[in-house]
Amino acid sequence: MKYGRYLLEHKIWIVLFGGLLGSLEIFLLTFSGSGWLMLYTAAAALFTFFLGTYFEYYRWKKYFEKLQGLMAGLDKKYLLCELLEAGETQEEKRLQELFYEMEVSMNERVAGYRRNSREYKEYVETWVHEIKIPIGAMKMILANHAQEDYGLSQEIRRVEGYVEQALFYAKSNDVEKDYLINPVSLEKVAQGVVQKNRRVLQEINAHINLHDLQLCVQSDSKWLEFMVGQVVENSIKYRKQDDFTLEIYAEETENAILLHIKDNGCGIKESEQKKVFDKGFTGGNGRIASNATGIGLYLCRKLCKRLEHDIRIVSKEGAGTTVTFVFPNSSLTDMR
Repeated sequence: MKYGRYLLEHKIWIVLFGGLLGSLEIFLLTFSGSGWLMLYTAAAALFTFFLGTYFEYYRWKKYFEKLQGLMAGLDKKYLLCELLEAGETQEEKRLQELFYEMEVSMNERVAGYRRNSREYKEYVETWVHEIKIPIGAMKMILANHAQEDYGLSQEIRRVEGYVEQALFYAKSNDVEKDYLINPVSLEKVAQGVVQKNRRVLQEINAHINLHDLQLCVQSDSKWLEFMVGQVVENSIKYRKQDDFTLEIYAEETENAILLHIKDNGCGIKESEQKKVFDKGFTGGNGRIASNATGIGLYLCRKLCKRLEHDIRIVSKEGAGTTVTFVFPNSSLTDMR
């Protein structure tokens, strides 16, 4: 706030004061020898006017600076009125009443959004669990069929993968309510992911190399296996058609344990590597793979943040990709 701007915005005061002072000066002209009196009266009136308006300006200036200071220290800005002291003037009291009404209205709206979001999440979770029943039934029918239809099995596996992705996506905003941090064996996680994708890896004659995985980290085994599975599925999806190699190994550094998932696939353009964790981003490779969704790596980054892990990617177009999960020392435990 600036005093000059404050006066211009309250110019009605200047107009009224000017009219009053002019009337007073005209009245003083009726007295002989009133020159010095007129000058004194004008000076005293102007001094009083500017002093009074400046004090009023300064009071509001300090009040709004106080509001800004309180706002700066709040993560949830809408709680401002909870920190305000009782107003001294009726303007301040009315302003606080308006703040409170705004907070109540916003809280009601946020509560409505949260309720709708919770109901939708619960619906998705219920749907996912229900849809697993017919999927399991179809897998049993195919397994008992005299001649298994591999193409149909693969499509069922893809449906199952998308269903699992939908479930984890629905839960991704409330990871803290559904995770259990324990020592997790990286070897068991890698083996579990490879076993889950065993059929497709056999079909494409993949060369699997698991090594240096005798390490444990503090994480949630279910969420971690899901994230590693998303990376492996991407490696399979964006593989070259001839020789596919998948290497999973761990590395211990001074500050963290790193879990590397390396493939010799088609790689990612350098210009696209900063966007691979963006929601829905598929890039040039996604146009080749018609079933690309751009959700897998986005979910991995989101879940890693929730679990206080990190995820990085290094790739070269035509020469493969390495995705690395980083487990800082604060989340590590060595169980060797």
